[in-house]
Amino acid sequence: MEFLVGKAHHIMFLALGGGGDVASASMLALAARRLGFKSHVASVVWERLPVDPTPGPVRLSEVVGSLGVGGHSMLATGESKALRGGKSIDFQAANASRSLGEPVGLVDLASGAVGVRRGVEELSALYGCDLVVGVDVGGDVLATGLEEELWSPLADFVGLAALHQLEGVLAVHSPGSDGELPPEYVLRRIALAAERGGCLGARGMTREDAENLERILEHVESEASRAALLAARGVYGHVELRRGSRKAFVTPLSTITFFLEAKVVAELNPLTLRLADTADVEEARRRLNLNGVYTELDLEEDACRLMAQGVEPTGELLKELRGNRFHHKPEGRKP
Repeated sequence: MEFLVGKAHHIMFLALGGGGDVASASMLALAARRLGFKSHVASVVWERLPVDPTPGPVRLSEVVGSLGVGGHSMLATGESKALRGGKSIDFQAANASRSLGEPVGLVDLASGAVGVRRGVEELSALYGCDLVVGVDVGGDVLATGLEEELWSPLADFVGLAALHQLEGVLAVHSPGSDGELPPEYVLRRIALAAERGGCLGARGMTREDAENLERILEHVESEASRAALLAARGVYGHVELRRGSRKAFVTPLSTITFFLEAKVVAELNPLTLRLADTADVEEARRRLNLNGVYTELDLEEDACRLMAQGVEPTGELLKELRGNRFHHKPEGRKP
């Protein structure tokens, strides 16, 4: 991370995909402090169905026990909860706050790329941050949107669109560890960014990183970040994720983080640039649907319809749902 010297003094590490990405963002923030940077952790808030049975990202108006910063951001503590569908949800950014012993920023994914950008700007003004580093575990943020293996493009593409406007840096941690894009494909996309001068450098996990991540994962649920920890502990081979619906191939490469210019990565994917002015995640979803992209929001809604009929959303069922609807515009939704 020494390559950021001269580029920044105070860094915000933003978990782009929600959920467990905040575990790796926290690990990187602690590593930055050891190198002499000031750092803070922030996240969008979107939990997967096993944690939150209501489809879509958490709206900041649904969060209790947090301090409002501006119209598109909050500070979560270990006591923060999300009230969704009549249930109290322990979301991962609050769990990370409990582990770190400090507030974790929340930004407004429900308000699209505009909400994420404004939320980051509000938190940056509060803390005095001069750089935002968006953290994606696995590397699906590097996708085009039409890959057969891609499961969750919506949050990452919206986050990347905001990061591009903020002139930020993208940190791709542990290529392929989320069980979506194969590691070799992620590396090929990184090479394309490097060819255009967009690769700032790479960093491997240290022993202290692994110890910190292990402690964070005692509070935060993240199969992808745990895959990186397994790699640091010497595991080599396939690991099942998401109820067996995916597999990650864990190798020493899973301990590496690549730092890329967000502008260069965004320009490799025209779909991302089309989301820059979205002020609602539903609008962002519609634009992706119109381009043949089946998103995690579509999958959650389809799964919830089956759950309402008493069907258990097993890994095999999720794969079947996605396979049946991939590259088809979701029915009943108007452009």
